[in-house]
Amino acid sequence: MKTKQTLVFFIALLATVLVLSTVSAIENSDITVNDVEVDGISILDSTLAGFVSNKVPVQIEFTANTDAEEVKAKVYIEGYKSEISETSERFDMFNGSTYSKHFQLTLPSTEDLDDLTEDLTLWVRFSNKDGSFEESYAIRMQKDSYSLKVLSVDVVNSATAGSVIPVDIVIENNGLHRLDNVFVKASIKSLGVERKVFFGDITPNDECDDDDDCDKENTVSKRIYLSLPTNAAAGIYDLEVEASNYDETSTTIKKIAVTEAQAGILSAATSKTIAAGEQATFDLVLVNPNDRIVVYTITPAESKGLLITVSEPIAAVSAGSSKTVKITVEATSDAEQGTHLATLNVNSEAGLVKQVSYSVNVQGKQKLKTNSVVVLTIVLAIIFVVLLLVLIVLLSRRPTQTEDFGETSYY
Repeated sequence: MKTKQTLVFFIALLATVLVLSTVSAIENSDITVNDVEVDGISILDSTLAGFVSNKVPVQIEFTANTDAEEVKAKVYIEGYKSEISETSERFDMFNGSTYSKHFQLTLPSTEDLDDLTEDLTLWVRFSNKDGSFEESYAIRMQKDSYSLKVLSVDVVNSATAGSVIPVDIVIENNGLHRLDNVFVKASIKSLGVERKVFFGDITPNDECDDDDDCDKENTVSKRIYLSLPTNAAAGIYDLEVEASNYDETSTTIKKIAVTEAQAGILSAATSKTIAAGEQATFDLVLVNPNDRIVVYTITPAESKGLLITVSEPIAAVSAGSSKTVKITVEATSDAEQGTHLATLNVNSEAGLVKQVSYSVNVQGKQKLKTNSVVVLTIVLAIIFVVLLLVLIVLLSRRPTQTEDFGETSYY
């Protein structure tokens, strides 16, 4: 009986020792780090040159000097606004075994660096629920040789079709070298709107560190004006801003809501009845609700039997005002009876604004006018014939001879 109790005691003690040894806290002596590679380069005894925003593979090779459960490996970089870290899954490790864990990190961006070069620390951390330890490795970050950044785009959230919107743009040189001949293009491609502006040369941000009188800046800001088409449909559009030169290109997109223009082309009367050869006059009202002058071009379309005349084919309408243009429609003498349409295309610099049609009902011929002309012609012909006859009669009559009685003398 005592032998059985002793055996049970020793088995329980052995199990307790095994459990305690298994869940013991991770310490520096429990793991030997054999190698740490970043982007395929070992950084155990050297400083790695890292480039901004690069996605780099990180590989850790280590040997376990003890048994441990629920171990996690983590690589991370501290001190930047965006978290840079990645953690492995949990694993058990056994004494004498060598392990390799793979990670991927995105190095700090250009905006995270205050200087052209900057030293940072890559931390490698091993842990389980009872403890942890970590080791550090050096990486020297440097900016790209050429780096152009659209720093900000300030534009209204919504605008009306036909209006002009200002776009304030700031661009920055975050590279090691000067950027020459930088252009910025603002466009709304779906509306066919685009404008390109020269921003000039932009220096790196530390070129003037040792020169208090230097007037060079690593940022440039300008305003670009975009004219929205008058006939733009309401909707949400992408405003694309692209900064570029020979070496670098940077693009950003902003959303802008466009609403349709509230006013446009008005007409008081759209239908009249006339006879062939007569005219009808219509009033075409051009309304400009925009905050700038708009030039309208009014072009008549061909219409059989009608002659269309515009009093002001090119009309400039100032901001927030209107103008009335006279449209004269004449039915030709041979115009067929019935309804005819007089169509005009009203365009602005943005394209077709509206197509306007007037209905002209032609009834009969203009008899009165025609008969008057015929009667007048006949009367003139009769007068001409009478005068001709009178002239012939006058010319045909000879003068009467006077009888000569000789000279009478009273002396």
